[in-house]
Amino acid sequence: MRLAELLELHARHSSASSLAESLGDGLLLARNPFLRRIRQESLARGARFSLADPGNYFAFPLIALDTVLRTRTIPYRDNVAALRELEAGRPGFFTTADLRKNRPMPNFVLHESAHVVAFDVLFGRPKCVRESLAVRECLPQVMLCEAFAMTAEYLALCAVSDTDRAERWLFSLSSYRHRAQKKRAVGELFDELGQPSVVAAMLVGFLYQNYLVDRVDRTTLARALDAAGFGTISRVRPALEQKLRGAVNTLAQMSRDFRLDTARLYLTTLGYPRDIQRVLAHDPFVRAGGALGAGIAELTRLLTVGQ
Repeated sequence: MRLAELLELHARHSSASSLAESLGDGLLLARNPFLRRIRQESLARGARFSLADPGNYFAFPLIALDTVLRTRTIPYRDNVAALRELEAGRPGFFTTADLRKNRPMPNFVLHESAHVVAFDVLFGRPKCVRESLAVRECLPQVMLCEAFAMTAEYLALCAVSDTDRAERWLFSLSSYRHRAQKKRAVGELFDELGQPSVVAAMLVGFLYQNYLVDRVDRTTLARALDAAGFGTISRVRPALEQKLRGAVNTLAQMSRDFRLDTARLYLTTLGYPRDIQRVLAHDPFVRAGGALGAGIAELTRLLTVGQ
């Protein structure tokens, strides 16, 4: 696809509710129900989007998360102007293939917006964000915030057209997630079990990944879903439960080294010891079952669209 066509597509879908300086934002808002839901929910909770960086986000997003949550300001870069300049240099010459290895800077506003939404649901509006995140009893909720962002990105990617190359290319500049493992199985499970139950199971799968658990077993998934009010899933026929668990365990998989290093760095900024494997060596539902289940139920509701 020619760069000129991509820029024209961006301009055509830009609106007062989209980010005109973020490539493809208007098109994705119009077409992607999950991305649109997260945008609406974040705005309803006082989030705003800014080209200014409120606190070293562009240099190091992970350590700037508490600043994003405290200010409810989600930074993004203007990645449109540079492409317009590139196109103006040789009109009609460049294509997206020319940008395969040298791409403009992405904007992860979907992920950060999801963090704002989840934090508001699970923590409200405390006087000090960092102190709230650092409370040891709240560790399950901290990890659930990240699970929510991951689930939102997965669902948004599943909603991207398989055949529209422009839409897929634009989404790749808006999300950390580039592969939708088990997409077909998830679609079938939506039909067989209902979207809310499957979304809740995804949240559980990502939560346990954040606790360095590689695969959720039947007992663990059943206990977690029961705490979230979806206990009927444990009573479906074994083949269907196995299909759900297999899909969740596959789509939620991430590099263990990445999970370990990320958890260690982030949690030590909150005062935890370096031995993060010991810190995470417990079942979050044993420690915070009721509150965690209620949080999953509400976050599931926010991610359920079209029903």
